[in-house]
Amino acid sequence: MTVPKRIALCLIGVLVVIMAAAVPPAAAADTVRVIVISGEIDSSQTALVQRGLEEAEKNQDKAVVVSISTLGGRVDSALKIRDMLQAASVPTIAYIPSRAWSAGALIALSCRHIIMAPGSSIGAAEPIPNTEKNIAALKSEFSATSANMGHNPRVAEAMVDKTNGFPGYAEPGQILALSDVQARALNVAEGTAGSVEEALRLFSLGDASVYYETKSWKDIFIGILQNPYVRMIFIALILAALFAEIKMAGMGIGIVTAILLGGMLVFSGDESLANDLKIIAAFIGSLVFIALELASPGVGVFGVVGVILLFGSLFYMLGATFDAVYILAGGTIIAVILFYCIGRRLPQSRLLAKIALTTRSTGEKGYSAQQDKSKYLYQRGRTITILRPSGAVRIGKERIDAVSNGSFIDRDVEVRVVKVEGTRVVVEPVPKRL
Repeated sequence: MTVPKRIALCLIGVLVVIMAAAVPPAAAADTVRVIVISGEIDSSQTALVQRGLEEAEKNQDKAVVVSISTLGGRVDSALKIRDMLQAASVPTIAYIPSRAWSAGALIALSCRHIIMAPGSSIGAAEPIPNTEKNIAALKSEFSATSANMGHNPRVAEAMVDKTNGFPGYAEPGQILALSDVQARALNVAEGTAGSVEEALRLFSLGDASVYYETKSWKDIFIGILQNPYVRMIFIALILAALFAEIKMAGMGIGIVTAILLGGMLVFSGDESLANDLKIIAAFIGSLVFIALELASPGVGVFGVVGVILLFGSLFYMLGATFDAVYILAGGTIIAVILFYCIGRRLPQSRLLAKIALTTRSTGEKGYSAQQDKSKYLYQRGRTITILRPSGAVRIGKERIDAVSNGSFIDRDVEVRVVKVEGTRVVVEPVPKRL
């Protein structure tokens, strides 16, 4: 091949490379994440929604669809989900395939858009128990949520409070629940769709790649750990483990157990990783200060700082709310009872001996407890020793230390107790009969 041909081929190759580089890359396909809420609303559903929203924001999804099929559940869990949906940076769409009642209605109203399947319903959110306080509180939550997300707050209020009903849909005394047709008529729902894919086409997202997020074992586990009663038990076990470590110092089992349980509580919460690490650092720091106090008992400063850090870190592990105070108090009481029941069976360490009084004052060591001797008043006995003025007398089968009432009393003389002052027993001779 001649040189000109080689040059020509090289130029053609360079031109092809340049043209290929000039062609814009294919646009990334739109993605949509579907979070499937099915069954009772509880802490596991909260964990699912949190995980789904984090994935959606991380992957820059075009939208999040929350598929809601529930008869209701825990209000506190629904409120957490509501807060997360309102704060989401990704557009949210509620899709109701069957029923979004009670807590499910609040979750649906927390989304920017609502689409319902034919034959589905939304509403019926009267709280249980339906006290005036509960109704007023939940009614305000429904109203504020609807107003914030662009829905009719009056409709939302009637789903909670049946006092006034809703004209044309619920008589006074009837709670409001809407079918898909009624929800569209009141502009609660924007449309009807038989599936998630059909709902996405209403928002020009029919060609988007759809990823489903369903409840996993991790969500269930986190949900269990977020249960307030389970958290109370965890607090009790943490404190009991620390008590046990103090008694069995050097074993390390109590410290390791406390750190593991504390870590599970921290990472099951809603805090960021940075805050979680701060709480763990404070918790471990409290253990260090308590260990320093035990190693040098009597200082006091290390112990005070350690206890403050311990209960402070536990308080933040529980979310730093009023509920956290009750959980912490209940857990502490359970820990004391638990340790009282099983603590005596644990081996005792030399460390505990430094900070606890373990020596017994027994009769074999020459100690005796002060006794109430008033029962001997006016009783009779006989002297065992000479009283000048102190000595010993026998009353019944008991030997008693006594003093005479000023006079000398010989051995084996019948006497009578005339005065008792604390442990001092005063006797006098019984006059002889003629």
